[in-house]
Amino acid sequence: MSCDSKDHHLHMCALKRQGEVALIKSLSDNPTVECRQCGAKANSSENLCAAHLGDTAPNVEGGHGVVGLEDVGKPHSG
Repeated sequence: MSCDSKDHHLHMCALKRQGEVALIKSLSDNPTVECRQCGAKANSSENLCAAHLGDTAPNVEGGHGVVGLEDVGKPHSG
C-alpha cells in the first residue's frame, strides 16, 4: 500500500520524519489504533496511513501491541 492521502503530513510516520515528537505524543496519548506495518499507535485512525482506505485498510488494528516512540515511523510501504 502506498499512502496517497492529502493529509499524509499528519500521519505518525510523517510526523516522526519531521521530528514532531511533542505532536506525536499528543496524538497518541490514548491510542485506539495501531499500524500493523510500522507499529505506530494513534488516538485516531486519521493519523495512520491506512485511514483514508476506510474499511478496506488491512493495516489498521485497534487497541493492542506495544511499540516505543523510537520505532514509530520506521520505513514501510505506507
